Amino acid sequence: MRFFVSFSVFVSLSIFTIQCQKQVVPQEEITKFLPKPKVYIQTVGTGKRGSFVGMEPYLNQYSYATEDSFYLALRDYFQMAKEKELLFVDRSIIVLPEYIGTWLVVTAEDKSIFATNTIQEAMEVLVKQNLGSFLWHYLFSNSYSADSLKETLFRMKAWQMSDRYQSVFLRLAREYRVAIVAGSIVLPHPKVIEGKITPTDGPLENVSFYFHPDGQVDDQIVRKLFPIIEEKEFLKEGKLEENPTYQTSLGKLYTMVCADSWFPEVYEELQKSEAELLAVPSFVAPADAWTTKWNGYNGYANPKDIEKKDIGLISERTAWKKYAMAGRLKDPKVKAGINVFFRGEIWDLKAGGDAFLSLGGKPVINVVKEEKTQGRMYVLFL
Repeated sequence: MRFFVSFSVFVSLSIFTIQCQKQVVPQEEITKFLPKPKVYIQTVGTGKRGSFVGMEPYLNQYSYATEDSFYLALRDYFQMAKEKELLFVDRSIIVLPEYIGTWLVVTAEDKSIFATNTIQEAMEVLVKQNLGSFLWHYLFSNSYSADSLKETLFRMKAWQMSDRYQSVFLRLAREYRVAIVAGSIVLPHPKVIEGKITPTDGPLENVSFYFHPDGQVDDQIVRKLFPIIEEKEFLKEGKLEENPTYQTSLGKLYTMVCADSWFPEVYEELQKSEAELLAVPSFVAPADAWTTKWNGYNGYANPKDIEKKDIGLISERTAWKKYAMAGRLKDPKVKAGINVFFRGEIWDLKAGGDAFLSLGGKPVINVVKEEKTQGRMYVLFL
């Protein structure tokens, strides 16, 4: 418990709580406001052993209005891949972006949340609509972070988020008979217990789950190792030696969550794992961050191999190309690597970034040309 509070104060706060009847966004309204993206597809290679697929769905807040809207927003891309014969039954792995599950924090909430203009406003409405639960978690749940309000919000919604996240990706994996690196989601130190993603009373973490083609979630969890400054306020880092390597039909798979792909020690662990595939789910915001000057490592000392003259000189995009997967993946055992980025506009938050690809130990040029509300798909045939 963070601190003690008298029973009389808690009762007063409970009486003050407004019990709101939530009105979920109607389907016709969801349909009206959902993005209608053009989808760019790049295919590489001619192998028939299977496919390693990076998906970057273009999403907005209405994509998360209901569990079904989230499922359908992603299903469009899976269905397109199937119709274009880009998937192999039980021999395809889909990689989705970082934080793709995190916005499930607002799913099935009142429609007024989705009509707000900013994330700040949306979260304020979310708290007001769930004031009793929010106060309970704020006063009586364990606290591990400096940003206790953000921590409380995610802890309050953790069970609903994990249930919907697992439900959607189980359904997609089973329906299309593919494995899925399901981006990432913020949950309090989750575990997989008897096949179910289970939040605990531990610290919030940025975690990635792997779903097998039969829909079962793997009980091994990837936890982000190097949260950046903005994340450190409410997220706990994972431990390098505890992150797993997954056994797949296409070989061993290793996952690095976003900033983890910038650190030499993680590639040493990759080499030890003898993985043949590397997945890097990422998130970069705002959208124009890609062209801004790079300021060095965010929240950490720069590794010794960094050229100091690059700091403040090269762009964020060039830094990603030089110091993340595209520049650091040297292990000849790794036959394919995919670094995908979250795309979309969640209230006033616009995310961007261009995927990096590797096949046969060589970088693949991403030939995408930016278009408004553009979803993307990258297919490496193995």
